[in-house]
Order: sequence, then C-alpha cells, then structure tokens
Amino acid sequence: MAILFRIIRNGDDFSASADGGSPFFVGRRVPFQGNIGLFNIFRGTKLERLDYAASDFTGAFGFWAEFVEPTAACEGRNFLTLNTYDRAAFTFGFAQFAAHVPNGDFVRYFRMLLGRPEAADYFPNLALVNGRICRDEGGPVPKPLEDDASTEALMDYLNPDLSEVQDAEVIAAAKLIHWTSNVVEAREAQVQVMTDAYRGFVRRADARVGIDGRSAELCCVIADILHHGRGGRMTWPLVDQALKGPRPFDDLIEIGAPNWGERRKTLKAEIRKRPDFATKTWSRAAADFV
Repeated sequence: MAILFRIIRNGDDFSASADGGSPFFVGRRVPFQGNIGLFNIFRGTKLERLDYAASDFTGAFGFWAEFVEPTAACEGRNFLTLNTYDRAAFTFGFAQFAAHVPNGDFVRYFRMLLGRPEAADYFPNLALVNGRICRDEGGPVPKPLEDDASTEALMDYLNPDLSEVQDAEVIAAAKLIHWTSNVVEAREAQVQVMTDAYRGFVRRADARVGIDGRSAELCCVIADILHHGRGGRMTWPLVDQALKGPRPFDDLIEIGAPNWGERRKTLKAEIRKRPDFATKTWSRAAADFV
C-alpha cells in the first residue's frame, strides 16, 4: 500500500513524516546561482548520519567497494545526500547521482529501485516499462520519463521548478530518503551502480590511454576525474600526459587545478591512507585489479 508522506516546514527547513511516523529531515531551502532548491549536507544538519563504509559492502562487491570509497569521501559519504538547486534538478546518494544525464548513474539507480517489491509503496504512479522509467496514471499507455536522449520529463517529475522549492520536490526527496534509510537493499543499489560505473571508467581509460599494469591509486584518480567531470574536453590528453610523466599520481591529482582544490586534496589523502591501492594493479586480461 502506498505510504502517505506529509511535509513539515520550519522556516527554510523541510522535514517529512511517513504514515504518521516520526518526522525526519529532508533538506534546507537554499539559493544557488539564481535557482532555489534543497540541500541537506551542512554543519549542524539534522539529517540522519547514514554513511558509506566500504567494509559494509566488500562481501558483495570485493575490492570495488574500497575503490569507490575515496570518491565517496569527496562527495560527503552519506547515502541520503540531496541537492535540487542546480542544472541536474535532482541529485541524490553517497556519490551524488545526478538526474540530468540520460542513462546516467541516477537513472540506472532509480530503475533498480523501481524493480524492487516495495517500489509501489513509494512511487505507485511510476513503473519500469521495457527498461524505461515511466509514469502510469491509469491511461492506456504509460508515459516514458527518460530515453537515450533526455531525462527532462524525469527531472520535471522530481523537481518541477528550479525557481522555488515545490511540494513535489520535497515529497520525492522524502520518499528516497525514507526508502534508503529503511531498506538496506536500497543502499546496496547505490553501491551497485557506483561500482559498475567505476568498472566502466577503468575499462574506458584502458581503451583510451592504456592502463594495463597501472596501480589502483592511479586508476582511482582517473575514475574520480571521469565521475566528477573536472577534466572537461581535455580529459584524455591530460590523463595521457600525466601517465607518461615522472610523477603520474601528483599530475593526475592536479587535473582541474586551480579549481576543486578541497576535493583534490581530500581525494589524495583518502587514496594515500589505503596502502593496497599502491600494490593492486589493473589487469586487462582479468578485467579486474590483481
């Protein structure tokens, strides 16, 4: 049966309750570059602390659970992280999956959730049809909200107005927060999507610049660059140049400088505290780290 969510507002802070249960924090109304949306990771936040820890998931995902952890640290770690104020319209999860990318990490994650048995409790008017997220309002044909070219309809469903916080936006966020908090498999879906994405990034890097035999620490920086997008159009020339230099790790970390200084600093520190990243290497033949 569909869960009834109720919005509770206190100034700029939004909370929600599910079926009359205890209120839980959703996010704070914030301005950003002319937009207004929700954000829930800040000093003193009332958001439940539900952080990603690789050790919780190595049984299912092996070394890949560790491999994505430095990026998780850069993104705030919390499975319940939310922002709805930028061009992505809706970003969620410990790796901040963004809804604006067709077939991207958020879309793949949301598809996985809608395939779960509790999906009808949270999003009764959404369904997977031929592998696509569709809105089913009881008509003869469900309406696709995403395809290979666009997620605009999905973004509008989750966040219909970037100029102000809307009820639909708060409710969508509350549903994902409640679902993720209460169902461990919903958290595992985030880990599955993230580790799959990082496998893909490493294979892509191997095809583009050849990283067979390269250490996991170098591969992790490359994967984070691709996840974050800070290399821009020059990503591959910059990565190739760094790998051919005498200081490949430091040069890879510098990609994106002088911007993103805190992220690059955090990434470097998180990788350096994991000595096995220096000893494990990517094997093209095994398509894995060995």
